[in-house]
Amino acid sequence: MSEVESEHEPISNSRALEVIARAMVYSFQYKFELAVKAATQMTSIFWILFLPWPAKLIVDYVVLGQVEMSSSTVLPFFFLPLVELLDGREPLQITFLLGGVFLLMILLVGAYGTDGAQRDAATAALAEGEDSATRSENQANSMHSLVSGFFGLFEALWHIRIAHRMNHQLRSELFHHFQAQSLTQYSSRSIGDVVYRSMYDTPSISNIVFNLWVGPATSAVNLTVTILMMYLVFRSEPVVVWCALAIAPLNFVMVLYFAGLVRKYGSYAREAGAKTTALIEESLVNVLAVQGLGMSNQQEAQFEAASAESYRRFRQLTVVRILGSFTAAFVGNAMLFVAFYFLAPSFIAGKFAPGDWFVIYGYFGAIAASSTYLGRLWLDLQENVTGMDRVFSILDSPRETLGQQSDEDQPFRFEKRLELKQLYYQYPDGTQALRDIEFHAEKGEMVALVGPTGAGKTTLAYLIPGLIEPGSGQYLVDGQTLSGRLLSALRRQVAFVFQEASLFDVSIAENIKMGRADATDAEIQRAAEIANAASFINSLPEGYQTRVGRSGGKLSVGQKQRIAIARALVSEKPIIILDEPTAALDPETERGLVRSLNEIRTDHVVILVAHRLATIRSADRIYYLEDGRIIESGSHQQLLASGGPYSRFVELQTKGSEN
Repeated sequence: MSEVESEHEPISNSRALEVIARAMVYSFQYKFELAVKAATQMTSIFWILFLPWPAKLIVDYVVLGQVEMSSSTVLPFFFLPLVELLDGREPLQITFLLGGVFLLMILLVGAYGTDGAQRDAATAALAEGEDSATRSENQANSMHSLVSGFFGLFEALWHIRIAHRMNHQLRSELFHHFQAQSLTQYSSRSIGDVVYRSMYDTPSISNIVFNLWVGPATSAVNLTVTILMMYLVFRSEPVVVWCALAIAPLNFVMVLYFAGLVRKYGSYAREAGAKTTALIEESLVNVLAVQGLGMSNQQEAQFEAASAESYRRFRQLTVVRILGSFTAAFVGNAMLFVAFYFLAPSFIAGKFAPGDWFVIYGYFGAIAASSTYLGRLWLDLQENVTGMDRVFSILDSPRETLGQQSDEDQPFRFEKRLELKQLYYQYPDGTQALRDIEFHAEKGEMVALVGPTGAGKTTLAYLIPGLIEPGSGQYLVDGQTLSGRLLSALRRQVAFVFQEASLFDVSIAENIKMGRADATDAEIQRAAEIANAASFINSLPEGYQTRVGRSGGKLSVGQKQRIAIARALVSEKPIIILDEPTAALDPETERGLVRSLNEIRTDHVVILVAHRLATIRSADRIYYLEDGRIIESGSHQQLLASGGPYSRFVELQTKGSEN
């Protein structure tokens, strides 16, 4: 069993119905647009009913020269005006008049003759590759109408308008949900999987909605009207109607088995595609590690294996779809053979005129098409069910409970003191990360979190702006207990500089300005000076307009770190949290940065996560952590005098530097 198979949970019929029902509920916000689409498609049924009759006139009136009807066929009411117009005219005149009718029909609906090769449909789609991803993208950008011409053009454009709006909104909601997930949830999911679900699973909504909103209604009306016409016109031969009607239930029974296979292999194909996308993303993000360790051949082999698996899974899905389509086609052609077997004696005996063949064939085709569609509907929905199930699984996943109100709706602002009391936190796997945390910080202070690797320093720093939520304990800001919307208001007042600086592929000035969109050039330059970044920025040929490359790839680690600090400073947030801000800096730059942080702390709370003594010794208060607990706290001198774990920590660094 492959890795894809072992991770996948099969989708049952009941679960598939739940996914379909939820997709339909989602589409109700577009009920007007979908109603217009359904109405235009139902209107096109008239043209399908009209198509065979001009062909009958050509055969019987022009080719055979029959002036009067010589069969038991009853002409439909909508065709009588044209018959009266042609009555008594010469064959050549009839030919020219019918030619004009054909031209009019081509302009209006792009159709003439029978419901066969002469009928056109308005369709448009992107070029697609042989995989689920590009086929899904094609679904989001395809349009369709049963007819062509001006009428079909309007319907097709209306179709793609609805599809784009629906897919755009679903993609936006999914992206918003990803953004609202906590760090622990997001870090457990690969970016490739996020991209695949957002881009290639969301278009499944289009097929489900159009197949159920428009298809069944149109097919039901088409069946009803066409059967009624068949009964009125060929009431002496009901076998034609019954054979066409039998296609739907027979198709449903025959393809029911294939529905589960389509869901199964459709899920495998999508998951294999997501793994391939994730592998590309990870290889490109970690390209330096790959090249530095000489792993290029290994990564290429992994990608080739993942890509081959993706295409293999898609081929399996294609085989299942072909078998299902072959079964449906076999049923339809079998019923057509039965109908014509019983009709042949009537034509041989002259009961029907030769032109009636086109009417019977056209109407049988219309009934068979609708019956085939209804019979295959459950099968056709299955691959889209797998895509929507993957989308809904994300929308149903937990998200942060922080409120989304604006500052005007939530006027809270930090003024003086942060305080954590008896706070506990554990990772999703149950590992206890923080225990009985007692912490406070006041405006005007610089507070340092110190301890060995894995002690819980960064986790505690994440708790302060609500990037992760504590399991228990109190979080007080200016004496108020914070949770929900109040915590959301606090987060907007925190500037967090992560240990791995994140920059965007824009200019240095734009990266710094992301801290505050209305920052002036003078404020940007001032923030860069405080962060000790101005000197290297001014030395660049384009200065502050220098593009930093993907993820800041054109800059050194220390330069990226200083720009990230400048971005935090320009934001004017009252709380600044810096995770290892000097780890990538040389001693001289480190001293300058620490000196600058001491200058700005008057109007801020500055919280440092650090190991280096030069950074932490000037802090007003140092919290020393081990195994998720705060062991001791105080100033640098107080902790040294106590002779506790911090003093041993300092001693190790001092002796290490001397050695």
